[in-house]
Amino acid sequence: MVEPIEPSSGARPDVPGIWPPSVPAPRADRSPEALDALEATESPDAVESAPAEQSTPEWWYPRSEYDDDLEYDPTADLANWGPPLPPIPERPSLGSILWPWGMRGLVETVEVLALALVMFMFVRSIGQNFVVDGGSMEPTFHNGEMVIVNKISYRSFDIAWLPWSDNHDWRPFGQPRLGDVVVFKFPQNTSRDFIKRIIGLPGQTVEVHQGKLYLDGQPRDEPFLSQPPLYEYGPLVVPDGQYFVLGDNRNSSYDSHSWGMLGQSFLIGRAELRYWPFDRAGRVGGDASSLSAPHVGVPPSASTP
Repeated sequence: MVEPIEPSSGARPDVPGIWPPSVPAPRADRSPEALDALEATESPDAVESAPAEQSTPEWWYPRSEYDDDLEYDPTADLANWGPPLPPIPERPSLGSILWPWGMRGLVETVEVLALALVMFMFVRSIGQNFVVDGGSMEPTFHNGEMVIVNKISYRSFDIAWLPWSDNHDWRPFGQPRLGDVVVFKFPQNTSRDFIKRIIGLPGQTVEVHQGKLYLDGQPRDEPFLSQPPLYEYGPLVVPDGQYFVLGDNRNSSYDSHSWGMLGQSFLIGRAELRYWPFDRAGRVGGDASSLSAPHVGVPPSASTP
């Protein structure tokens, strides 16, 4: 039970959470019957004769959330006071969940992927990495070592269509030389790649006799061999457009002395760089400078049977 309101002051009880005294009483919004009751309660005689439980004005009642017709300040109500509620976030669409970067991000991603593909194709057309498989090139290359092959080193172009040229085999990057370590498609099975050393060029006479290599009848010094060859071969003239290739491990190599000459069309490129293992990494030389004066000249695996 609330305390009765003094008629002289017109004050209301301070009931926290129901109706703060700072909010004026909404007398003007009451019905005529409520106003008549208000005048009766404000009469001194009515106050003296009214019972204690009837001393509370009929127009006074706790504030309800359904009284939308009343004009009041919500922040004045202690029960309703507080920081504003955050806005309800919109439900994201399926597209924003799968791709939150938007259309601009999609376009940029496609551009990056296209550029990466072009660069990859360009690099693959110039060089390719191979893993040495086998021991036919020991001690120069061991099993499991990785090399990068220059694929444009022996590339030829037909420029006979130019009015000032009739060259059908223009090689701007050079010709195969004696001592070059090359990777090529095995002529008897092009699904396999071999790595060997060029020993004889077109037009040269090749012979292996009593553990020595002879080119055009002259013995050649080969310091890169693990041991001298134990077989006999030739003499035989290397045909035009073909090469005589041998492994550095002559007695454990399946090469030209076994299956014949290597056609130029089977060449993939020249081994340029060994990058694995790190302690043997470096450029692969043709060893032409270490030979005698008359001697001029991964990923997928390059087998060395």
